[in-house]
Amino acid sequence: MRKVIAASISAGVIALATLGTAGPAAASATVCGNGGDGNLGYWQVCYTVNGDGLYVDSVQGTARRTDGGGAKSIHLEYVKAGDVHWRNSRQVSSNNYTDTQSVKGNVSKSGDYCAKLWVAYNGGHYWAGQACVNIHP
Repeated sequence: MRKVIAASISAGVIALATLGTAGPAAASATVCGNGGDGNLGYWQVCYTVNGDGLYVDSVQGTARRTDGGGAKSIHLEYVKAGDVHWRNSRQVSSNNYTDTQSVKGNVSKSGDYCAKLWVAYNGGHYWAGQACVNIHP
């Protein structure tokens, strides 16, 4: 029996939400969503999982500012199934950022694995969108 990675999306912030789905992929899946607001800027967040079934070779998160605005201080947070924090990317000043994390192993359980974008603003860090891939056998 062949195992697949299926993709689903959850994105948005404050008053903006975009929902969509992507079809299953055997070797990898990429999902993108849009989020942000007038203060944080408007962003596209993408998440790629490379692997097969519960085995994950690597993950990649990207954040791209879509409103033409300048760089912001941002980082990506990666979460495992059940919205459990896994790790953060480094904090960077960017309007077009890509971060790759090596996994090379089986994930602990099926579910949504997400890349969440956080933007520094007014002394805090605010959620500005996410993309999630549903990993299952």
